[in-house]
Amino acid sequence: MKTATTTLSETNFRQLTSYEIDYPLYGIGKFWILDAYIEDFRMEVFNWIKTACSLSNDQFGDPDEFELLHHQCIKLLEIAHILYTSEENFKIEKDHPVYRNVKACFGYYLENEQILSCPHLYFRKLVGNEVNDVNIFFEEFFDYRSLTEWYDILDQLLISSREESSVVKNEEIGPVILEINEYLEKLMESIGVVFETKALAYITRHHPELLD
Repeated sequence: MKTATTTLSETNFRQLTSYEIDYPLYGIGKFWILDAYIEDFRMEVFNWIKTACSLSNDQFGDPDEFELLHHQCIKLLEIAHILYTSEENFKIEKDHPVYRNVKACFGYYLENEQILSCPHLYFRKLVGNEVNDVNIFFEEFFDYRSLTEWYDILDQLLISSREESSVVKNEEIGPVILEINEYLEKLMESIGVVFETKALAYITRHHPELLD
């Protein structure tokens, strides 16, 4: 059951500012315009998780960035929770460039040169109906794990990436680490869809300074 997100003190969000809680489209715009590029972020998070899974002392990616990645993933998690508990409609109209034909597999987009372009390539983990209505994904994401449980997962990933204790040995996380990686990748993409379909227009109108 969804519960309404209200104030910072009531939600105990760890990364979002009060303004970003009140105006999540601003938080989304700021994140994808100033803080991260989705393809770099995707690979950096993958390397972070790979390091957390390592049974040796191997490091993948930049260990100095792991804490920042942890914070950024939490920020996307909190934004997703706000959107999930809101009453806003995220369905995409069929004439929107991001809209995906749900009957076509992603390979169709790779083979058709006329639509071999961004943002289609950015959203390759989400299936068609999840792109066309991200609420479908948000429902599944928070049914899989609660907000508090996702916090715990991300915290454990950070701990394991810093220590010689592989997260695959964790009884709760280890057996489903591949699922967790995919869910986090789809989380990035779902917030990316909202950026393309709603947040970018909002930023252009209300916060053009972010585009300078």
